[in-house]
Amino acid sequence: MNTTDSTAAHPLAQLRARTASPDAVAADWLALGRALIECANGDKAQLREAIEALVRACRLDANCDANLLHDIAQTAFIVRDWALVDSSTALLLARDADDANALVWRAAAVQERNDFDQAQRLLHEAARAAPGNHIVLHKLALSLKEQGRFGEAEALLRRVLEMTPNNAHALFDLSELEVRSGRYAQGWLDYEARVAFAHDSNAARAALAAISPDWRGEPLSGKTLIVYGEQGNGDCLWSVRFLPLLAERASGEGGRVIFGYTGPMQHLFERMLPPGITIETRLDTKPDYHCGLMSLPLRLGVNDASGWGRPYLSADPMRVGAWHDRVEAATAEGSKKIGLVWNGNPEHIRDARRSVPADQFAALLDVPGLTFFAISPGREQTVAQWRAQGANVADLTMHFEAGFDDVAALLVNLDVLVTIDSGPAHLAGALGVPTWLMLDHVSAWFWGEETQRTPWYQTVELFRQPSVGAWAPVLEQVRTRLESLAA
Repeated sequence: MNTTDSTAAHPLAQLRARTASPDAVAADWLALGRALIECANGDKAQLREAIEALVRACRLDANCDANLLHDIAQTAFIVRDWALVDSSTALLLARDADDANALVWRAAAVQERNDFDQAQRLLHEAARAAPGNHIVLHKLALSLKEQGRFGEAEALLRRVLEMTPNNAHALFDLSELEVRSGRYAQGWLDYEARVAFAHDSNAARAALAAISPDWRGEPLSGKTLIVYGEQGNGDCLWSVRFLPLLAERASGEGGRVIFGYTGPMQHLFERMLPPGITIETRLDTKPDYHCGLMSLPLRLGVNDASGWGRPYLSADPMRVGAWHDRVEAATAEGSKKIGLVWNGNPEHIRDARRSVPADQFAALLDVPGLTFFAISPGREQTVAQWRAQGANVADLTMHFEAGFDDVAALLVNLDVLVTIDSGPAHLAGALGVPTWLMLDHVSAWFWGEETQRTPWYQTVELFRQPSVGAWAPVLEQVRTRLESLAA
């Protein structure tokens, strides 16, 4: 069979061919949508194609299948298409006001607009419609957490865990509340729940788990341990600080440690690693044990954050010199140099909450005596708009050639970084760069609760939203600090 025949025989290809026909009917689009969902394996592009197919089916014949609207609403919920969640759940609830799934999905869409009163009303309706349903209670706990009602959220999560003791997602959410409040010993232990679903996103862990057991703190005498990077850049930047302590222990026990990492921060990490640890970018060594970076606080018994705030990364001296020249050339005479990060990766689940809208952020940019530098690449359009309004903002990110190594070299040439919760915030803290971190009302657990400082980074100051979505008070505080700095 030739390639063309093979492609034509593929079920998806056949279904796409059927829907391309002028006489395609609702059942054809429905079959394509469900097939796409079945084989998507988390692929957002394929799930969006599935939604388009399901919506076409609904437009052709809304009654072609009893579960069609549920499929649309659920898939829209997964890809965070909140407008479609709104419209599809409205139809579902008009059909059955006690549809618990539709109530939960609609609550998520409403909460995205920061209408927590309505979201909780919907979730309580779902709890009445499906009494004792642990999924509904879990969603209600997360809604309470987003409002900063941590005690209530924790109580509900513990109730969920009484109902479903092996619920890894609920235990993981509980662990973040524990660590946030400084209950590190129990928090790190419960944080291990992430391993139950890490196989979905961490190929390195899956490969290592196939050939070696998880390290649980056993003696390393004569053993090789591979520590792998996990989760996002911020997580790796935060947790890499524990590798020297691990190396010290392994050396004392006569063991060997390898850091398995391939990514944009490799050279940054290489400069901070002690002689006892080497980096491998592929699985060359068969280990006796493996361990995730984020498990090191648990395995090493780091139950007190004090003493961990000192800088532990350094920029490449050669790049620092080159960036000094670029920064000085772009800096107005006598002005202070301020780095800016106002938004992050839009694919991040919390990006809408953690990012500051550009029009609001502009309130900082007319402080005289300052030159601002965009830190994140790909923001040229926003920078151009600000410059057109008279702001002194430079964008040198076109010179980024070596990933985070260039970001680090730029940061150490600045006076202050003003940033949202992001990878650059962790990087600046790890480098010892003065950082003013603007946090949404319920930020990541790294930053604790209600404090202006974090024990994890001694040069980072925290500016917190007083309520959900309230950036104006944060920006006012940061502006006051900028004015003082400029003066």
